[in-house]
Amino acid sequence: MAIAATYTTVSTTGGSTAVQNYTVPTTAPSYSRDLILTNSGTLTTWVGLSTAGTVATSVASFQIPAGGTVLLTQCQVPTSAVVSSLTGVTATSTLSIGYGSVVSVI
Repeated sequence: MAIAATYTTVSTTGGSTAVQNYTVPTTAPSYSRDLILTNSGTLTTWVGLSTAGTVATSVASFQIPAGGTVLLTQCQVPTSAVVSSLTGVTATSTLSIGYGSVVSVI
C-alpha cells in the first residue's frame, strides 16, 4: 500500500496518563476520507479514538509500534472525535496525525 499523508499535528505523548493529541474537526478539510496516525517516535504507543474524550489506556486502545502507521477511513472517524495516546512508560514518543491525500494498493 502506498500512502501520501499531509500531517496536520505532530504531538508528543508519554507516560501512563493519556494525552489528547487531536480533535477531528466538525468541518472536514477538502479531502478527509482517511485519517492517518503514524508513530514517528521510538516507543510503542497506545492510541484511543472516541467522541467521549480521552480514552487511551493500555487495555482500551490499539497499539502502534515505533515507525508504524494506522489508517482509519472516514466512515470510522466521526467529527469531533478525540485521538488520545500514551506510552505506558516515563519516556516520550511522537504521534503524527493527518489526512491521506493518496492511498492506493500497489
